[in-house]
Amino acid sequence: MASKTLYIGLAIAVVLIVVVAVLLSQGGGQTTPTQPPKQSPTVTTSTPGGGQTTSTQQTTPTQAVKTVYIGAALPLTGGLQSYGVGVKNAVEMAVEDANKMCGGKVKFELLVEDTGTSPTQALQKVQTLYSKGARLIVGPMASGEVSASKSFADQNHVIIFSPSSTSPLLAIPNDWVYRIVPTDFAQAAAIAALMQKLGIKKAVILYRNDAWGVGLKDAITNESKKLGIQIAAAEGYDPDPKAFPTAVPQAVNKLSSALGQPSPDVALILVTYEDDGLVAVQSAAGDPVLGRIRWIGTDGIAYSDALIKQVGKEMAAAKMLGTIAGPNPADPKYQEFKQRYKAKYGKDPVAYDPYGYDAAMLLMQIVCQLGTEDPDKVRATLEQWGRDGTYQGVTGRVYLDAAGDRAYPNYIIWGVVTEGGQPKYVDAAYYYGADKKIEVYDAGKPLFQ
Repeated sequence: MASKTLYIGLAIAVVLIVVVAVLLSQGGGQTTPTQPPKQSPTVTTSTPGGGQTTSTQQTTPTQAVKTVYIGAALPLTGGLQSYGVGVKNAVEMAVEDANKMCGGKVKFELLVEDTGTSPTQALQKVQTLYSKGARLIVGPMASGEVSASKSFADQNHVIIFSPSSTSPLLAIPNDWVYRIVPTDFAQAAAIAALMQKLGIKKAVILYRNDAWGVGLKDAITNESKKLGIQIAAAEGYDPDPKAFPTAVPQAVNKLSSALGQPSPDVALILVTYEDDGLVAVQSAAGDPVLGRIRWIGTDGIAYSDALIKQVGKEMAAAKMLGTIAGPNPADPKYQEFKQRYKAKYGKDPVAYDPYGYDAAMLLMQIVCQLGTEDPDKVRATLEQWGRDGTYQGVTGRVYLDAAGDRAYPNYIIWGVVTEGGQPKYVDAAYYYGADKKIEVYDAGKPLFQ
């Protein structure tokens, strides 16, 4: 009885093993669940004869588009308001162009903050952009704003790429501040060459007592001495909006006393922004000495809408000429940018608008090439491109010096004339930095007589 039972049990076990094996071979076993394969979409197309054919398309996974934030810390209010608005427009254009250029791999999103032309507010806005995810920032514009933001940028690896800061005091190697415009060492050389071209023997300087104003004043003084031009006096003033309405006229009076009397070979150099520049022009125009001599302006007021509208006649009467780093007006790339800008915004780009475009576009081209906005990698490539002059934009080929500032600069010499009874800006001449030569344009010839 025991042996028979054993045989029956063994037979049953064998049957069970066979059944399990069959079930496993047919997928009935316990396996890790998998998703069913996706059906390839079918596409029905018409044939030339009116029939239809059906084809199956192979699908590939869709690559996620990476969003990269580009910050813009610009003065949309305050002493550089009109310049800040123009640069914002230019950066918007650059972002639109870059989103087409990258072929859908990267989507750039612009974040804009108003610095108010205030160093304190500029730092706050740079910090705000950082908190929103921006590690690449165009701006700030004023050197005082850049100076206030520098430590934060250095500590947090934020690339500050200013389209307009020019103070020599910020020409510091190995930091995180870059400037697509040259320092005021170069602008000072252009101003001294301009005065020499005009036959100026003596000048006085009215300047903002901030990082930009002091740096440019010192540079002008040094470059003028090299050419035998005497700086008879220099007076600074507090650029705080609460202070300069009184401080500027006081400084103007001191400069007038230092000169004593007007002369054809004497000039007043205005190192100002728009709002304080307005007070400076009004004060100088009413002065018996400064109102009767040549005026020289700088990039801080170049092509200012506010000044031409309110004190343009006074500027024209003083045969005012000034300097600003600028692309060659005949450059085809600049001409194309100028046409597109005017078509989009209804006015010509001025001053730092093309530099704002190039600063943004250069950074975004690097991101497109690298496939990442990692600031350390972008910074390393920016420095390499700066050494090699890899990027050629609307302001020409961009070379950066050891401090990360624009090298080999040229300057537009702008002027103010009266046409049809109304004051207007003209491109009066062009200064070639490499040769230190000035080419006078036809529109500017009356201002050089």
